[in-house]
Amino acid sequence: MRFIKDLLFFELNTTGPDLDKDNVIQLSAIVVDKDNLLEKDFFNTYVRISYLDSLLLAHSKLLQVEYEVVKKSPKVADAVKLFHGKFNPGQILLVTHGTSNLFFLKAMFKKVLVPFDYNTHAIDLWTLGYIYTLNYGIKKMPSFHTFIEYFKLKQKQPADALEKVRLEAEVFRKIIKEV
Repeated sequence: MRFIKDLLFFELNTTGPDLDKDNVIQLSAIVVDKDNLLEKDFFNTYVRISYLDSLLLAHSKLLQVEYEVVKKSPKVADAVKLFHGKFNPGQILLVTHGTSNLFFLKAMFKKVLVPFDYNTHAIDLWTLGYIYTLNYGIKKMPSFHTFIEYFKLKQKQPADALEKVRLEAEVFRKIIKEV
């Protein structure tokens, strides 16, 4: 199957699920070629949302990375500018496993006054997965872990958004190949 634009799969790690009080602390993405669905480029950054040592330490534990990595990571504004500068919004289509990721990403952009000029008609992997499970008789809820197990993929670092986004792209490839 060919797509009109390259696909930008993105994944976030946040401090929690509440868009109003929680923050993105890791932003990862890969660009997948529209014709062959192979990875062309990637982006990965941790996001420093505080200068308080206690919060940085808590975030490093949540992300399962060294404290110094989080301490040296870019602030939200810099992370958003790096992400936005890396991917041309007019040449990609966003792909994520759920709408909450899209809302968190848009909120990051809004917080630092960078226009969110990506097409908001994103491919929702959860919906695609739900349809797939109905058609292929999988008797489990179509979660990330259901597909990792079903397609016999290995997740080595569950807290790493870059690894997760690459696995999501692999699940997508396998679903597209079969349908």
